[in-house]
Amino acid sequence: MRVLLFRHGDAVDAAEAASDHDRWLTEAGRRTVTTVGEMLGRLDLHYSRIYTSPLVRAVQTAEILALTRPGFDGPVRVHRALSSNEGTTAQALHPLEDASDEDVVAMVTHMPKIGVLAAHLGRLAHAPAFGTSAACLVHLSHGKGRLEWMLDPQTLELRRF
Repeated sequence: MRVLLFRHGDAVDAAEAASDHDRWLTEAGRRTVTTVGEMLGRLDLHYSRIYTSPLVRAVQTAEILALTRPGFDGPVRVHRALSSNEGTTAQALHPLEDASDEDVVAMVTHMPKIGVLAAHLGRLAHAPAFGTSAACLVHLSHGKGRLEWMLDPQTLELRRF
């Protein structure tokens, strides 16, 4: 199985929204998520399902990812434990228990949780930093994970591991 971890796109400042939960993507954030989603398509990455934090900016990011993947018909599901301050690492990763070895599961979340998930799945000593709209791919096989690459949303370059 492969797990695509994706940090939500740029969102409006906290002062513009009623709460952190309600912050929505900026126009620039939407454009960047679209560009990164299209790049993931060029990498021939076919996610079978997408899980997202319930925060508005993450849900919007997940919806854009689904739209940039022609033929995607898998579910986009809200998973509370992917929000920035709810749930443990194990709870956030719970949806992976139902995935098959052939699945590519996308998970849209926030800092610092995305770094913790990448470090846990990829068996890294330190959690990597993720800018907004950044993504990484982790390959899981026989209970062991390996970070394959991180995608820089500004340059669209892959940093392979």
